[in-house]
Amino acid sequence: MVSTLVSIPGYSIREQLYNGSRTLVYRAVRERDSLPVVIKLLKNPYPTFSELLLFHNQYTIGKNLNSPLIIQT
Repeated sequence: MVSTLVSIPGYSIREQLYNGSRTLVYRAVRERDSLPVVIKLLKNPYPTFSELLLFHNQYTIGKNLNSPLIIQT
């Protein structure tokens, strides 16, 4: 397990996959059913409208991709 300051109730953080200028990405496990997940978080606690829009657009694009190589949102 990774030592991290991130704590999300119901999830166990396993490792940090990415640390960018605007986002953090973690590999985790959902505790209720042991489902492996990837969690993407904005670094800015008070994101601008543009940051929120970009984050939402990335989610929408990921949601519409259908590949066994891509984790479903």
